[in-house]
Amino acid sequence: MIPKFGNTEPVSEVVAALRTSGAAIVSSAVSQDLMEVVAAELRSGFDSCALTEQSAFDGGKTNRFNQVLRASSGAAELVEHDWVIAVADEILLPHCANYTIGSMTAIEILPGEDGQALHRDDTIYPIDLAGLELQIGVMWAISDFNEENGATRVVPGSHRYLRSWHLPNLGEWQSAEMSSGSVLFYLGSTWHGGGANLSQSSRIGLINTYCLGWLRQESNQYFENPPHVARHLSPSLRALLGYTPHGSGDDELGTFVGECDGWLDTPPRDAWRDERGQLGEESHVTDQMGS
Repeated sequence: MIPKFGNTEPVSEVVAALRTSGAAIVSSAVSQDLMEVVAAELRSGFDSCALTEQSAFDGGKTNRFNQVLRASSGAAELVEHDWVIAVADEILLPHCANYTIGSMTAIEILPGEDGQALHRDDTIYPIDLAGLELQIGVMWAISDFNEENGATRVVPGSHRYLRSWHLPNLGEWQSAEMSSGSVLFYLGSTWHGGGANLSQSSRIGLINTYCLGWLRQESNQYFENPPHVARHLSPSLRALLGYTPHGSGDDELGTFVGECDGWLDTPPRDAWRDERGQLGEESHVTDQMGS
């Protein structure tokens, strides 16, 4: 089974389950009232895309759009939610100074949609090292998720298989059934995919991925959320979009000198400030004569 936790459980237990099973659910992480607001705000985006992103992989009866923060101010609360940040910090920060949003997609699976091909999200990166997670996925249940209406299918334990050598038993998938307001965490290496919608109503979710800050983001957030949009967002969210450098001192990536309303010279959270650097100081040099 996919491990499931209440919203008062210790983050450490959720992270431990995520590392063991490759996925974990936190029930009722936010109120259903907020989800109703987000669903209403996303409606215009779904209607405007009107199945324009049809493909064998994305589905012929699934609406998807990426400019989520332009459509929904309520979605911002989900993208930088305390649960999300706490879990992402534990999984990603051991391998980077800070991390960014790789992609942000609102998904509406309509009645009659078939199941999506099971896949890993991290195959966009040409590297596969045991123990190194390049990203995590965070799926918010805007509406209730159940097996009948196309809840995300997850293969627990499948993150243990290096893609260059092994293929897990994809028939061992389980539906991430959860109520509106709940959230599914899964590792970038975990096999998963949307389920078939056999019900008479649509299933709406918001999927955000978070990747190591030294990797290129899957979706170009500077076009999806340009400075005139980013400037109205919180410092934390702007940093997640990439409006801050990775690293510190002489080891920064993505630096910028100039005028930009959304830019942050320093990441806003202490945990996202890597002060290690790679320049040795005199105090670091061992006295060879005295050793």
